[in-house]
Amino acid sequence: MIKTFDCGLLDTNTYVVWEEISRECMIVDCGVEPKIVLPFIEEQNLSVKYIVLTHSHFDHAHYVEEYEKLFFGAQVICHENEKPLLFDPDGNLSSHIGTPRAYSCNYTYVKEGDFLVLGEKSGEECMNFQVLNTPGHTPGCICLYDEKHKIMFTGDTLFKRSYGRTDFKYGDMQQMYFSLRRLYRMDKDITFYPGHYEPSTIGEETKR
Repeated sequence: MIKTFDCGLLDTNTYVVWEEISRECMIVDCGVEPKIVLPFIEEQNLSVKYIVLTHSHFDHAHYVEEYEKLFFGAQVICHENEKPLLFDPDGNLSSHIGTPRAYSCNYTYVKEGDFLVLGEKSGEECMNFQVLNTPGHTPGCICLYDEKHKIMFTGDTLFKRSYGRTDFKYGDMQQMYFSLRRLYRMDKDITFYPGHYEPSTIGEETKR
């Protein structure tokens, strides 16, 4: 199950994703204030297992420290290649909005091929998200792909009819090209949920 909060900084999407039997959930990106997301989590009786940053730009990471404090015990997930950006105001773009800062949390750093599992004891009903490193927008951009349910969270790598910018510090257009080519070769039935805008499918994007 997926709940979208599309009222974040720069209209960033924050997602709550959960497995129905265990009620375990993960929060994907932290651009929406926790006070907006918390009532839903409480109403649904969800247990936050992961707080995931698809990358560390300010519009996705701004409230990550607040989420960590609010959901004590949840793992704060970020790709290992994002380490330089998390603590570099120019790299995470917080300096661009006049509030330069580092995003200091007790991170669990992941890499290509790692898995984030929701409802591990729920048997076949569990949700099993593979970490895909899709650099270009930033070096440590990740997508989270659940093959069984054919859903993917793409952060700022892939949008509906667009893709992430590469003209910021640490951006790389050549890497973005290869990341997009990788995603376009995946199952056309995958529904993806981007960091901005509406969901789409891999099939719809490769028609263009």
